[in-house]
Amino acid sequence: MVAPDPLTAPWPFSRAELTAGLRRYFAEPGLQVRGVRPSALAGEAGLSRVRALSVEYGVGPDSFAVECVVKEPVGATRAGLAGAGQREIGLYRSLAAQLPMSTPALIAADPKGEWLVLEQVESGRGPGEWSAQDYRRAVQTLAELHERFWNLADDLAAYQWLARPLTADFEIHVYAAAQAMEKMMAADWPPEITHSTPVLGGLAQIISQIETVVQSLRAEPPTLLHGEYVPSNVALLDDGEPVVFDWQLAGLGPGVLDLAAFVAGSEWERRPLPIARDELIALYRAEMAQRLNVQWTDDHWALLWDSALLWRFTQEMFGWAASAPREEFTARAAAFRDIWLDPALAAAARRLRPVLYV
Repeated sequence: MVAPDPLTAPWPFSRAELTAGLRRYFAEPGLQVRGVRPSALAGEAGLSRVRALSVEYGVGPDSFAVECVVKEPVGATRAGLAGAGQREIGLYRSLAAQLPMSTPALIAADPKGEWLVLEQVESGRGPGEWSAQDYRRAVQTLAELHERFWNLADDLAAYQWLARPLTADFEIHVYAAAQAMEKMMAADWPPEITHSTPVLGGLAQIISQIETVVQSLRAEPPTLLHGEYVPSNVALLDDGEPVVFDWQLAGLGPGVLDLAAFVAGSEWERRPLPIARDELIALYRAEMAQRLNVQWTDDHWALLWDSALLWRFTQEMFGWAASAPREEFTARAAAFRDIWLDPALAAAARRLRPVLYV
């Protein structure tokens, strides 16, 4: 049995894998890794465990250091979907050069997507420090992304690792939402859902009629989606330019899904925002009209927005409500009601058939 390398034993990668990655990254074939030690950053980002590491390396007699981040998907994604790590690695290797924004550089990665090492990006300010102009710039960046890949479903079909939430992956997400409802009912938790007959009826209405919900979304031109475009996944450099990371949910679908995720996710991370949600939505619509001459009537946009909200709730928030630790849910209960639950129920009342109980 081969003894673990003491230099890399606490990490998921080997010294050889890290060395090969850094040689490519710095274009230095003689580079040698001399030491790896943990840095301060540790925690979770999206679907991954994240740790920072400082790598000491040498080129000839000279020594240097580079700050990196290692991400290890935890729980990957729902059964039947491509792994989160595989999606992120695929995007960095195949599409990063075509994106209209900067991303961290991929240094090394496991072929199965179990870990990836990225350059560490230092943000000039965190989401809690964003100004109204920062939120505007983030929406403009999102519009740039959607413009670049607008209606290119045939071109993106080559990337099988991309998520396809409204088509190939649709039934998996709906099944997971139904399972989450059963879990909440069995546990009689959370009370905001299980102790309210109108709420239970509204959520059952959403799941049972979700095929109707997504029809308008499927009719929209698809584009490349980030999947979880929220301020905590955007590092703003000192000059205000964004570096976008955490592409684990990258997929194909209508751009309104990304915008809905950004608006609700921004409010989820920080309340109140320094800018009104209506201004962010209007800015996106104006950007898409200017860039692509894509214009929606107010009535059609209202339908798309309601549909996007209902789908995002189905895709993400059923699972969160069922699986969040009770302390976390209690701490976020008011935000959950205001940002997600009440708007979703109101959208269901506007768009779906009433459910009759006998």
